[in-house]
Amino acid sequence: MGPKRDTPRFSEQYGDLRTMRGVVREDPPVSEAVVQCVWYDQVFVDRELRTADGHALEVVWPGWWNHGEGPDFKDAQIRFNSREVVGDVEIHCSHADWRGHGHHQDARYDQVRLLVVLEHCPATVPPTTSKGRAIPVVLLPRFLTQDIRTIADGLLIDHYPYRSPAAAGECATVAQAAGPEPILALLALAGEWRMLTKARALRDRMVQVGVDQAIYEAFLSACGFGPFKFNFQAIARQFPYERTRQLVTQDPFLLEAALLQVAALLPGSLPAHAGPVPHFGRLDALRRGELAGLKSLPLVWRRVGVRPTNNPERRLAGAVRFLARTSGEGLAGALERVWAQDTTPIKRRRALEALFPSAMGFWAEHCTWTGRELKRPCAPLGAGRARSIIGNVFVPAALALARERRDRVREERVLGFFATLPKEPDNQILRVMAPRLFGTTKPAKLTFRTQQGALQIYQDWCASNPTCRNCTVMQYLLASSPKAADTSAPLS
Repeated sequence: MGPKRDTPRFSEQYGDLRTMRGVVREDPPVSEAVVQCVWYDQVFVDRELRTADGHALEVVWPGWWNHGEGPDFKDAQIRFNSREVVGDVEIHCSHADWRGHGHHQDARYDQVRLLVVLEHCPATVPPTTSKGRAIPVVLLPRFLTQDIRTIADGLLIDHYPYRSPAAAGECATVAQAAGPEPILALLALAGEWRMLTKARALRDRMVQVGVDQAIYEAFLSACGFGPFKFNFQAIARQFPYERTRQLVTQDPFLLEAALLQVAALLPGSLPAHAGPVPHFGRLDALRRGELAGLKSLPLVWRRVGVRPTNNPERRLAGAVRFLARTSGEGLAGALERVWAQDTTPIKRRRALEALFPSAMGFWAEHCTWTGRELKRPCAPLGAGRARSIIGNVFVPAALALARERRDRVREERVLGFFATLPKEPDNQILRVMAPRLFGTTKPAKLTFRTQQGALQIYQDWCASNPTCRNCTVMQYLLASSPKAADTSAPLS
């Protein structure tokens, strides 16, 4: 029988369909994601919480929800018999999953301080780390306030972790009572400090290795991002900027072959079944003819969780094309030309974006040497990555040079540009910080500056004090905003 809508009200008819799940499967299993949500929201009787071997347990902080490799929750704060420890928490439905997933031999799980399982009885073989340390276990069903399936029925799993009430921090009470303005003002200050810190570090490196080399290292590191950042930095230091200008003047493909060879990303040959790949053939010929003896660095490229379009081969190829476009003036010269223009921030941003390569060539259509072509060309350094590089490299580089020259006009120009730069793509920390700072309050559209501020506040305060106990940031907000003092309204 099809759905009926006799009255303009929200229908509960789908609930009738859900009650029929038992007809298909008598005992539907509960997913591990449900248990993770229960742990995150602490939906259990924590005042009586004990480990399987009888030790008193108190959860001060459940940990940061980890969407990457390794344990489910990082840096949890837990008291065992009143002694507080900081470490990771792993969640499983069954005792057998710990060994079944190989965690007992995986060093990434050596900091696990607690295993939470959806079992009523202790394990026959207690869990241990790869170093042999025994891990305390919580038998979760003993402490649940309701049956796990009843709890699961009331969960909106797609709201976790960022839209769960547990994601909000104390700052969110200020946003709810006084609006987002006090938080945004603080983020702007923190964002400017973060740029000053980056500018100081970049200036120190300029003194050591020269302006072009320092910017080149920062640029290549930013091309790598995430798991590849330090590998790209190693490449930049192994293969200096002046050498890149020499090669790219001869042939841009020669520089691509060189950087891929140094990165150990240019294979000796392709599989026979792959067929001819002209671009590889060209680079391989250049390597053999012009780069004989160029050694590869012993780099490890971990690609788990990396989108194919973010593969390091594509990022390096995009970096090469950027370096080729700026080789005539040099990196510092090309950027100086843009900053020297008396123009609006939007036009300046477009001038900087124009330095980045468009979607052309082999890597615009491929993610790997032998994979299928992309349905549509995609620039190796896309708009989001270009914006990140502009904000994280070109802005602090310009600020460093302005301060070195004591050029207040240039610093004001850089600040005006920074203040209006659109935000970069969110990362996991920014997704965590949005509900932590604002709760359910809708902030004004974030900018690159306020994003940088959120990252700085996470680094300085939230990472080490996720419970918000005696947080100086909260004290500052209450003191700086009269409206913020009234934070008694509960979070909705």
